[in-house]
Amino acid sequence: MGSRPKTRWRRAACVAVVAIVAAGAAGNRLAHGQQAGVLPDVLQDTQIQYNWGRHVAPLYEGWFRNVDGTIDMWFGYLNLNWEEVLHVPVGPENRVEPGGPDLGQPAVFVPRRRTGGAFQRRENFVFRVRLPRDADQGDEVVWTVTAHGTTDRAVGLLLPIYELSALPDGNRPPTVRVDNGSRRIALPDKLTLSASFSDDGKPENRRGRASVRWVHYRGPGRVTFEPDRSLIPEDTEPGDDVEVETTVTFSEPGTFGLRALANDGTTNGGGNPVVPGTTHALVTVEVEPGPAGR
Repeated sequence: MGSRPKTRWRRAACVAVVAIVAAGAAGNRLAHGQQAGVLPDVLQDTQIQYNWGRHVAPLYEGWFRNVDGTIDMWFGYLNLNWEEVLHVPVGPENRVEPGGPDLGQPAVFVPRRRTGGAFQRRENFVFRVRLPRDADQGDEVVWTVTAHGTTDRAVGLLLPIYELSALPDGNRPPTVRVDNGSRRIALPDKLTLSASFSDDGKPENRRGRASVRWVHYRGPGRVTFEPDRSLIPEDTEPGDDVEVETTVTFSEPGTFGLRALANDGTTNGGGNPVVPGTTHALVTVEVEPGPAGR
């Protein structure tokens, strides 16, 4: 009888120690400019999984110095839901400061991936904020997102620990060109979009992996691409312009931002695109209601 309370006490003490260590680790990441609220959710990744009702954790990926001396700060995110697509329009609840609220961030947040480890299930290198070449190490860029009543933020800092390394062999990002003019259709019509892909041919082992992927980046409802990803033919020569097409359907009227995401085949250990092997272009589409009865 006397030993059981002691056992329970020891277990409670162990749980308390783990909680303190986790809280300390989270505090250390915040002190270095990383986002709030992510670490505890990652620790729960194998314990409690939510399909709906959770928020978005914006993430600071790091910074990269361009050839011309300018600096790109890169951000991604983790939608903590397994099924719910979150729509958070740019504005008070989805803002980047200073200079915002709109600095090119997404307004549609796809669910976390179902494969890979906790840190491989998020969306990597989603958008960048370009700083001038004379940016100071103390400059900050803050991305704040509020969803389901919870506010989370990522703080970008130019600390050396967050500097992203250039890829070897002088690899440069591919280019992707689309018609930047606004398109207009009426439901239930479909839309055909084309993108032109060109690359420097590096890395040489990219054959069969370079691609253009289409993403619902802003706008309401659901957007369906067919196909949503087009592989670049293996016999493509460096500098070739390769045209790829997709057919788009929309679930409802509205103003949509659709993104063509080009990757030269360079990925990290989790299979996700990395800088500078990725570039993107945005297409705006105005979708009007269709005639009554259609």
